[in-house]
Amino acid sequence: MPFGLQPTHLIIIAIVALILFGPSRLPEIGRALGKTLKEFQSATKEATQSFTQEVTKPSEPPQAESPTVACKACGKPIQAGMKFCPECGAAQ
Repeated sequence: MPFGLQPTHLIIIAIVALILFGPSRLPEIGRALGKTLKEFQSATKEATQSFTQEVTKPSEPPQAESPTVACKACGKPIQAGMKFCPECGAAQ
């Protein structure tokens, strides 16, 4: 049985629920609990499928690196189009 409950435990829980809520509200509560469990299961299934798709999705090809040029001040390679050298800070 789920959660380690035995049949006697379920009978005691049913009797307590009957005393607390009365016989007229038990079907309503049962339907609400069933809908909640169904929504939880569908959300869990959707999350699992989404995770599986993300994990099995082929990785994107590596992006081509932008061309590099030498810094005018220090001569270190920097990406073309940069306004300042990240090494020495000189304007390009």
